[in-house]
Amino acid sequence: MTAFHLKIIALATMIIDHVGAVLFPQYLVLRVIGRLAFPIYVYLLAEGFRHTKKPGRFLMRLGLFALVSQPAFDWAIRGGRFLWDTDFFNNTNIFYTLFLGGAAIYVFDFARGKLTDSMGKVAANVAAAVPLVAFMWLAEVLSTDYGAYGVVFIFAMYAINSRKFRLVVMALACLWQHRWIVERTIAALGEYAPPLPTTLHMMMIPATLAAVVLVAFYNGKRGPGFKWLFYWSYPVHLMVLAIVDYFGVNW
Repeated sequence: MTAFHLKIIALATMIIDHVGAVLFPQYLVLRVIGRLAFPIYVYLLAEGFRHTKKPGRFLMRLGLFALVSQPAFDWAIRGGRFLWDTDFFNNTNIFYTLFLGGAAIYVFDFARGKLTDSMGKVAANVAAAVPLVAFMWLAEVLSTDYGAYGVVFIFAMYAINSRKFRLVVMALACLWQHRWIVERTIAALGEYAPPLPTTLHMMMIPATLAAVVLVAFYNGKRGPGFKWLFYWSYPVHLMVLAIVDYFGVNW
């Protein structure tokens, strides 16, 4: 399975997720299907930084599309009124998370390249990872999709060299994302406890872990390009959903 195949799966499940969020919130199954998208995008973003010869340009694209996508994201997901009600500093879209995770990777590579000769490899890696905290903080300040968790997830998928260990950490990160389901399930066993999560809510855990299974079949090859398709599809599909929702189609 190439990176192109994984991108198609991630794109399709993301669109299904957003259709559920914007047009059919009563159908939780659509949100369950959408849980596959983010872990796949995280893994592929780290792979992109691992293989790109121009990380600075890659990072700039992520930042550009974070800004380009925010009006459509605000309108579709946050209930804003498009351009005149766009907030670029609060409740921000997934490209902000990808950009901050990518920035953490970029700074990490730059810093360890400067520090390795003077500090040694291990110490340089530790010191170069310190700025990650600042990018996590920014993710929380900007309330990005997935927040600090998403930034750490991206960074881990890049910093871990062993592919097998990377998949293990990926699975653990996917479980952590839905820890509230486990916590509520345990709490429901006690007296005066909240009700158990629904079956569909519980299905979010295996749905997210399915992304790990798919990535395990990744063969390391890029596959067909279509780079701009995967960038522009994000703001465009959000814009379409926002317009459909705005004109009040009765589903």
